[in-house]
Amino acid sequence: MIKSIYFLNNNIISNNNATKIAEAVTKNPDFIWIDINLENHELSFDEMQLLCKSFKFHEMSIEDCLFPQYYPKIEEFINYIFIAIHGVELKPTYFNNLEDSIYEINFFVGQNFIITVHTEELFFLEKLFENTKIKPLMTAKSIETMLYNIFSKVLSSYELVLDKIDDKLELLEEKILKNPESANIEQILNNKKVLFLMKKTVEAQQSVYVYFTRHNTNLISGDYLVYFRDIYIQYSRVYQSILMRSQMVVSLLEVYMSSVTLRLSEIMKLLTIIATIVMPVLIVSGYYGMNLVFPEYKVLGRENAWFFAMSLMLITIISMLIYFKRKKWF
Repeated sequence: MIKSIYFLNNNIISNNNATKIAEAVTKNPDFIWIDINLENHELSFDEMQLLCKSFKFHEMSIEDCLFPQYYPKIEEFINYIFIAIHGVELKPTYFNNLEDSIYEINFFVGQNFIITVHTEELFFLEKLFENTKIKPLMTAKSIETMLYNIFSKVLSSYELVLDKIDDKLELLEEKILKNPESANIEQILNNKKVLFLMKKTVEAQQSVYVYFTRHNTNLISGDYLVYFRDIYIQYSRVYQSILMRSQMVVSLLEVYMSSVTLRLSEIMKLLTIIATIVMPVLIVSGYYGMNLVFPEYKVLGRENAWFFAMSLMLITIISMLIYFKRKKWF
């Protein structure tokens, strides 16, 4: 699916037909943005003609759009710059399978055009496209402004995921401190996996954004370098935030192990106290359980010996409980 918006003779025109867009390109519009959402990783014949004939893009750049590599790229050609970057789309299952939530968006950037190509429907591009129709001077007054707006939206996708991770880590920490369970380990490892994938993705993206912090080409005006430096700095902050949260996950794992160990120690302590308290009962009952005539029978009598044994057990148990309590063992 293709759509475009361009400025021609002080008019804002929107078109969804590749053939008519190609005709508009021949009229040299002041600015044109073409967005192509690939269906089944394929370009239609008219879309291919538009990219190859009207804009004369290199076949390798077009191939990179059809077969995303999920690795950032920036290449300079005579009449355009080719860019490939990645973001994270907040799908319901993104946390369980982040690989499916990472999208690639490709750019062809020239003097008066910007073409975005992607294999998934991206909501933020739809919204930006509609905003461009309504307020073109705010979102598309220049190539640099359009690039900055798209870059900032891609950046915000990582920030939203980090916010979600923060919420999960806080909730998980409360659960672990309250009652550590074996299911917590799986949740911790899921967080670790998500952060590792984000770290790998964001770290690679910075190589693209650093390109725009220097005056490398005539296609990007030096007046806008400060905007792209701001994007690069924000990406660096996101990367540092990911590293910090990775350390938090490791610390959370240590807290879990400490909580489990402490809980196990409390259980072993309780069982040890019970076993120690029951020990006099076993000794006394074992002693008087033998089929013998004990000396106590002559003093207490055979019938009263039972009360003596019971009293001995109770006195021993109570004495041990008082002693343990004074020692603050329970």
